[in-house]
Amino acid sequence: MAILDLRVIDQLKELIGGDVEELHELIKLFLVEAKDILSDMDTSLETQDLELLRRSAHSLKSSSQDFGATRLSELNAALESSCRNHWPESAANHVVKIADSFKQVDVALNEYISGPVNHG
Repeated sequence: MAILDLRVIDQLKELIGGDVEELHELIKLFLVEAKDILSDMDTSLETQDLELLRRSAHSLKSSSQDFGATRLSELNAALESSCRNHWPESAANHVVKIADSFKQVDVALNEYISGPVNHG
């Protein structure tokens, strides 16, 4: 599976009227917010805060999907689902997988922004 589904990014670009600079700003904002969410996930692991972990997974699931990061979104969906009723035994493992996947997405989106054709 590709790290990014570029068709989703193209659809987002169409939604905002084809403005490449605005798209790049949205991508940068997503990356900053995703890092904050990952920090919240780490905090939730330290404090065993089930609701913070679930909310973080939900937020990152949705925003990842918006930017074509399908695998990252799926990992967050699985974590969110496992947080429904009780603290998941595999919470730390889930967060590590999500962080690793995000690193790949971060690189791919930064390459997309600075790509040779600048996607404009």
